[in-house]
Amino acid sequence: MLTKNLDVTYTLVWSVAIANILGAGICFTFANQLAKVALIRIGILAPAVLAITYVGAFQGSRQWGDIYALLIFGLIGWIMKRLRWPRPPLILGFVLGGLVERYMFISTERYGADWLWIWRDFGDGNVVFAPYVPIIFAVTLYGVLSPIIRGYMKRAKTAKAASKFGFQKEALNPDFFFAIILFALFATAFSIASTWEFGARLIPQVVSIAAMIFIGWLILSAMFVAPGEKAEVDADGIPGRGEGGAPAQSDVHFDISADYGDLPGPEITKRVISYFAWLLFFFGASAVIGLLPAMFVFLVGYMRFEGKERWGITLIVSAAIWLVSYFLFHWLLIIPWPQALVGDWFPGLRTIPWANLF
Repeated sequence: MLTKNLDVTYTLVWSVAIANILGAGICFTFANQLAKVALIRIGILAPAVLAITYVGAFQGSRQWGDIYALLIFGLIGWIMKRLRWPRPPLILGFVLGGLVERYMFISTERYGADWLWIWRDFGDGNVVFAPYVPIIFAVTLYGVLSPIIRGYMKRAKTAKAASKFGFQKEALNPDFFFAIILFALFATAFSIASTWEFGARLIPQVVSIAAMIFIGWLILSAMFVAPGEKAEVDADGIPGRGEGGAPAQSDVHFDISADYGDLPGPEITKRVISYFAWLLFFFGASAVIGLLPAMFVFLVGYMRFEGKERWGITLIVSAAIWLVSYFLFHWLLIIPWPQALVGDWFPGLRTIPWANLF
């Protein structure tokens, strides 16, 4: 590609660059029109987005495990948002985890622990001043700790600043038990990784140690220290928001906070159960009749029975989304769909190109 087909290589590279420029231009040009998507009723928008999300998740490795991961991490993400645990660190861990693990191992193998310090010894008597890593660490710690320190200093100026020490019974809420689960998870990861080779256990153990330190500090402070001003907690023991829906003054939150308005806890739980029940229905239907046919069934069922849409709108929107998905994924991209029970019962369907959806 770099010798005989250099023109093809440059075409591929420039095609990606030009596509990004065109995509950005289209988004800016039609920003007002695209923003109107938010005006679509949730009974129509939600099933359409979920259906495309299912198909998109399947493109990861084109295995049922992709759907398992979608459901599991979707539930974890909702729990974290409900308990006001920031989700960006989890996402960054998955996106950057492989790179961090690879290059941290290389740095440790090449420089030992010297790469953490401002002086770097290359082993031949040549010592170089390289403060890059400590500077990056300092900037990161400043970004994380400065909001916390400012919050404590602000509370120290109020009359409610005095902290009370002792066992805090009200701290035994879902947020506390979620922290316990995470601590146990990282402790288990540390124990399992201890039997691996150095290169394999380096990052898992470093991350586990850091996580156990921070989570342990959080658990102990929640159990035995009552700050003078705390985040409001609802009737279910879930950390909530302050007056007017604004975050509580004592909170430092690195994520979008959920605002459920005046909805009571039982109503929120009911809606969550219904939402995930529909997702499980989609998953079960996909295992029986195939992912793409199950998409149509899911769209019709959700719009009609959950979204309370009229039959006419339900069938028109569902058919339009399904036909676009069928021609895009089945005919143009030729996606090998996961095998379903219908295909096992009627193997002949898998020999027909237009019906090979099972």
